[in-house]
Amino acid sequence: MRIEGEEIHEVAVGPVHAGIIEPGHFRFQCHGEQVFHLEISLGYQHRGVEKALIGGPDKRTIHYMETLSGDTTIGHSLAYAQAIEGLADCSVPLRASVLRSIMLELERLANHTGDLGAMAQDVGYLPTSSYCGRLRGDFLNVTALICGNRFGRNMVRPGGVIFDVDDSMRKELTSRLKKIFSDVKNAVSLMLDSAMVIDRFDETGALTKEAALDLGLVGVAARACGIERDVRFDFPAGAFQFSQIPVSTYSTGDVFARAFVRWVEMQRSVEFILKQLKALPEGSINVAVAPLQKEYINVSLVEGWRGEICHSVITDQNGKIAHYKIVDPSFHNWMGLAVALRGEEISDFPLCNKSFNLSYCGHDL
Repeated sequence: MRIEGEEIHEVAVGPVHAGIIEPGHFRFQCHGEQVFHLEISLGYQHRGVEKALIGGPDKRTIHYMETLSGDTTIGHSLAYAQAIEGLADCSVPLRASVLRSIMLELERLANHTGDLGAMAQDVGYLPTSSYCGRLRGDFLNVTALICGNRFGRNMVRPGGVIFDVDDSMRKELTSRLKKIFSDVKNAVSLMLDSAMVIDRFDETGALTKEAALDLGLVGVAARACGIERDVRFDFPAGAFQFSQIPVSTYSTGDVFARAFVRWVEMQRSVEFILKQLKALPEGSINVAVAPLQKEYINVSLVEGWRGEICHSVITDQNGKIAHYKIVDPSFHNWMGLAVALRGEEISDFPLCNKSFNLSYCGHDL
């Protein structure tokens, strides 16, 4: 898109950014401070992962999955495991399914906490920013307590999980979660009770429900526009078949809505985890996986913390991977960020960007 006129100017940001932000190029077409259009150019992180998966699965396959998008290790490794299990006609033990679901919700808690802190930082509200930065680390440490890695690597495998939770660890997890969530509640309540914060969040970067549906948004971005779209509810698998989490929505589609949906989801995730820990089923945590069926196709869906993760696999005549396609939720939502910026001031971009918090590397597979 090109907009011309004597008073039109363009502002280019990236692809190199400050700190540890991954590379992406943003080109704002503006009239004064008002953004007419935002062009987003990605692809700088392309690693050829999908091509590298052909001929597998092998010893390297799971490690590709765990590093597709580092903050969504559990989401992507679970989607892969489900796909392989479907192709091998493998039934995962109930205990393993529950442990997977607990890990998935812990990943959601850690990232939602970090996002709320980052949004507070972008409007200069330091109490919540500082607290949530630390508390995100506490949630990651809970994940590390279970499997030895803060991002959940080495936990999910086709056929189940590697690490179990004994009675003493279950008590420790319950105690830690309650304490961490109590601190998170205080930090988030401070932010949501601040008139300054709400003034910056309200009506900033708003998307209508119609626009969200047209763009095919998923996850928090979709639910903040009033769309009831959640894989855990629409296509429940594992423990979510027996203990569903209600879909958390809001109607305004702005920064406040995206913050509020995250906060409601966190409350429900904690409730879910505590419930599962209290009634953790007995049994094994993994089973052997048979060879994959030949010339078959499988589609696996997982509700990651950003939204719907989709892995599609086709096997060849030898039962090896002939084609593997991965769709990270960011693939759907980057255009949502671009549309949300239309009519906003360019100074609102950092806040809107944080409220979506999309993945560069998850898009650039």
